Amino acid sequence: MKIIIAIDSFKGSATSAELNQAAREAVEGVLAGAKVETFAIADGGEGTLAALVEALDGEFISVPTVDLLERPIEASYFLVGQTAFIEAASVIGIDRIAPTPETVERATSCGLGALIRDALRRSCKEIIVTLGGTGTSDGGQGLLASLTKEEKEQLRSLSLVGLTDVTNVYAGKEGYARIFGPQKGALPHQVAAMDREALAYVALVKEQLGIDLQTLAGTGAAGGLGGALVVLGGELRAGFPFVAEIVGLQQAMQEADLVITGEGCLDAQSLSGKVPVGVASLARTRGIPTIAVCGSLATELGVFDDYFLATYAIQTGVYPLETAMQKEVTLANIRFVVRNIIRTFYP
Repeated sequence: MKIIIAIDSFKGSATSAELNQAAREAVEGVLAGAKVETFAIADGGEGTLAALVEALDGEFISVPTVDLLERPIEASYFLVGQTAFIEAASVIGIDRIAPTPETVERATSCGLGALIRDALRRSCKEIIVTLGGTGTSDGGQGLLASLTKEEKEQLRSLSLVGLTDVTNVYAGKEGYARIFGPQKGALPHQVAAMDREALAYVALVKEQLGIDLQTLAGTGAAGGLGGALVVLGGELRAGFPFVAEIVGLQQAMQEADLVITGEGCLDAQSLSGKVPVGVASLARTRGIPTIAVCGSLATELGVFDDYFLATYAIQTGVYPLETAMQKEVTLANIRFVVRNIIRTFYP
């Protein structure tokens, strides 16, 4: 009996590794002889660096910089040989603020420039930036303004990669302003203004560089930061396949009998490159059943029938969101639900 567990982090509650361990304890409590393998996993959003650190040998480099409201902070990136892994959320993460109309006006991506500059100073040949979980909606303009002309030229001479957890383009109906602006505190008139600026920038980039940001999936990621990386000569890749390959998830699925995955909220956005659907897709090619355990589930889940044998919300009672998101509550609920799943699946 072989069971694979790869649950994404529940934002603001528990890490992928913590959730995996809780689920593992539940499985082993029912099936003492089962072979259980856990994989810290992510999709380019927050938690991606933690997943990579578990699979790679490197060192953390600490750099003084500023957060999205330009408050002084120390932020770290992960250096593996001549490759720098930078998690945007560690510098300009939405968890650093309580989003309001005021913060959406002030929030800037400029703080990422210090980490990129340090990586260039260390002669890195590759810089990989994870783009999810940010609180900025500046179209990446803060980052672009923070870099010198010489630094921009240096970036074009190496491999610059942005890992995305969404497929949104830079502007318009599916652009960063209209889709993610309200989540980051923007009022309707601010969303409209941001989108006008984004559309104008799309036209400018197309005219000056011959690049159409509207044709590239992920340019709207991280409040348009994906588009800024493209302007700097970078490429965008889907985060989940990148992480899954590095941690060896696909290879580990050989001869597996069951896969357990999940995320904080399983909804329509999960179809756009999120962990549970990515994990289930890998398992489906091998005919392995996949079960998703999540903090919450959208009410219309028929679209997921092709991916999951079943989906479960882990909540065991009615209590405030603040209580439900407490780490100890989340981990206890994961253990309870997974234990019951295993008892049902393997009576």
